[in-house]
Formats: sequence, structure tokens, C-alpha cells
Amino acid sequence: MAKRARARDAPQFLDDDEVAAWHGLLQTCGRVLRELDQRLQREHAISVGEFDVLITLFNAPDERLRMAELARSVSLSPAGLTHLVARLERERLVKRATDPDDRRGSYTVLTAKGLARLNAARPVHNEVIRRLFLNRITADDRRRLAAIWGRAQTAVGPG
Repeated sequence: MAKRARARDAPQFLDDDEVAAWHGLLQTCGRVLRELDQRLQREHAISVGEFDVLITLFNAPDERLRMAELARSVSLSPAGLTHLVARLERERLVKRATDPDDRRGSYTVLTAKGLARLNAARPVHNEVIRRLFLNRITADDRRRLAAIWGRAQTAVGPG
């Protein structure tokens, strides 16, 4: 009986293939994001998080999103996004606009200066991602990974 209790209290370990898959994801993401952030900061005075906000707004309808929607899209807390957007706003890369349908709400909107910074930084962004990740796997691998990440995102739900 005591043996069973100890086994039940013991931590559950991941299988070797689970550890390899999870560790590979963490290591790859960490390495790519570190270099991406360093290069974007050094060459374009923008963090990877700021780039993520600008590209998310670029891809949004009318290049604008409500703050809560933007926070979910870039996986930040509302408070974290508020600070980040305030920095981007000081640099005039984004602006806030009142929602005409709900005067209590506001949108974060990509500005022309923000679009110019995004476009200038995009080649560095793409080069780093291609060099450290995409060019190291085949087109079939990329398609399989896209399907895998789609399933994983569906399982965990929106940010």
C-alpha cells in the first residue's frame, strides 16, 4: 500500500520523444527570438514585441484593433500591451482612436510612420527567421508544422 502511495505521489515524467519535441520547440524559439530581438533593436530600434504589434495591426482590417483583441493576438496581458502601445504611441508608430460605435472603447491604429518602420524592419525579420529556422527544414516540413501548430492552437484556444 505504501508503495502505491509513493508511486502516485511521484512526478509524472515525459517520454523521451515528448521531451525532445518540447525541448526542441523551446530551444528553437528561444534562439530565433533572441537573435531577432537583438537585430531588430540594433538595426531598427524596435523590439520583437513591438514588431509583433505593428505586423498584427498591418494584417488587421483597416490596420486597427481594439486593445483587448490586440493583446490576445500578440499574447500579452492587457497591462503589458498598454505599456508597449504607449511606447509605440510616443514614437508615433501607432495612435489610439475612439470607437465611433462605442465611445468608451478605443482602437490602436497603425500610422504611416509605423508602417514605414515595419517595412524597413521586415527584411531583417524575414532573414533571421529564414536563416535560423525556415531554411533548415523542407517545404514538406513547413506544411506539416503549419498543420501541427494549427491543431495545437485549436487545442489551447485563443491567447
